[in-house]
Amino acid sequence: MNTKDIFELIIKQATKDDAPVFEKPFDSIKLQLRIYMEDIPKNPRYMYDSDAVFFYNCDEVICRLEEKERRDCAERGDIMTSIWTPLTYYLGMNDGKIIQRNNKSIKEILNHKDEKRRQEAFELLNHLSQNYASRGNLLLLPNTTNTANRRNLNPDKFTYCEDKIDQFLYFCLKDGSPIRPYFNNNDYNVKQWIKSEKLECMFSADFFDKGTVGEVDISIENLQSMINCQDRIENYKYKELDDLCWKTYFERLNKVIDYRNHAGIIPHMPYTWDN
Repeated sequence: MNTKDIFELIIKQATKDDAPVFEKPFDSIKLQLRIYMEDIPKNPRYMYDSDAVFFYNCDEVICRLEEKERRDCAERGDIMTSIWTPLTYYLGMNDGKIIQRNNKSIKEILNHKDEKRRQEAFELLNHLSQNYASRGNLLLLPNTTNTANRRNLNPDKFTYCEDKIDQFLYFCLKDGSPIRPYFNNNDYNVKQWIKSEKLECMFSADFFDKGTVGEVDISIENLQSMINCQDRIENYKYKELDDLCWKTYFERLNKVIDYRNHAGIIPHMPYTWDN
């Protein structure tokens, strides 16, 4: 299944109708906005959330599991980089705050008052949208809990990082961060997970310039910035980005997605920690 297939499956499972056909360009973005509308249920995730839908239907290892475990593993799926938050920030909606995903907001996007800006936003996000539910933009999160014994890495990843992959990896590796307990505060566990998800490219100094990934040292010091500014990895926000940073971020993201889509990711099962 490709991204379009996943989107169409979600619509079919939610409404029992055929997915609408949108004209190009940007048909994938419009189809994705369709699955955000309020008539699409939010649960169960393995039927309606594109990351979980992918793992439930497309991951060969997960598909061989008994049904209960299959659903549980699929719902550990997470989007590496989402489209909603950067799209709405780029369009300057809701005074720079996270905007609620509902029919009203979707209509505002599709009929945005600044047609030029909307065109720029769609161009910026088009590759991501076309590959949104591909393995290159998906993560299978560890089967672990935080200090409160809750498996909340998916929402915590968004809360602390807005799904920005460089920032997320920074907090995975940073001592004392709210993400570290999911890895038992252990660098070895973080590195094993990063390698299993083929995110080692984020630590290769040559990757974004030359497209090469050799032996890499997975460390905060070697983590590459998605906006080409090492000093800002820890705390930059989407709402602070200028147009050059937006362009750099998504050019680099596209390279990470394409690399991971061709890297042959093998899921970690069940990936809990011994140390």
